[in-house]
Amino acid sequence: MTTDYRKLPSRVLYVLSGVTVLVFALFWLVGFNRPYDEDGNFNAPLFTDVLLVLMLLLTAGAIGVAAWSAIWSGKVNKGGERVVNNIPVRKIGLAVAAGTALMLLLTFLLASSAPMRINGLNYTDTFWLKASGMFVSTSLAMIFVAIAAVVYGATKYIRKP
Repeated sequence: MTTDYRKLPSRVLYVLSGVTVLVFALFWLVGFNRPYDEDGNFNAPLFTDVLLVLMLLLTAGAIGVAAWSAIWSGKVNKGGERVVNNIPVRKIGLAVAAGTALMLLLTFLLASSAPMRINGLNYTDTFWLKASGMFVSTSLAMIFVAIAAVVYGATKYIRKP
């Protein structure tokens, strides 16, 4: 029996989607309204730990795949300037990586470290306040850039019959 490795990414996507849907369904539908022991005004969903572990595993997996991809790509493309179909692939890749790193650094430095009151508790840890602000700001900026790129691509290259 031969394995068709071209189907592997779609199978991984289906498995991850199925596991994610299952865990979120369990989180919301089974034991969601359990009262929190220390304060009955809050919920303590039964599958919170499962959901947190899934998110940590997905994050660790994404970081691992990104690192492996960067190393593999570096080994394959290490011979000077890499151009495919007159597109400078290496320059674009380096620009995206450097731009993302720069954006993360700038949004971390510009993020607020003002204490927040959430669920009656004060959060004052400067690093984590700035880190969460960094991720939110960077995500919003990247979404805006993606939308702008789609609009630019849709309007710039209109083919004439």
